[in-house]
Amino acid sequence: MRIDEAMTEWEEKRRRMGCVSATAWFCQRVPSFRPIRKCRWTRSGEIYTHVVATDGKVVIDLAPDKDGPDD
Repeated sequence: MRIDEAMTEWEEKRRRMGCVSATAWFCQRVPSFRPIRKCRWTRSGEIYTHVVATDGKVVIDLAPDKDGPDD
């Protein structure tokens, strides 16, 4: 499946997934992409991670609203 076909399928219905599930969903459909974890630090010194899909050149984030600590 191509990127645009996967994005069309993603947008066909309202989906409620976290970044890990959304990235896994995308990587299953577009096999040239793999998940990658982005680690960041909060102001209080705690680490949080966000998972996105990449093929080494392009990064796709299907859950941008989850890219931040819960607090």
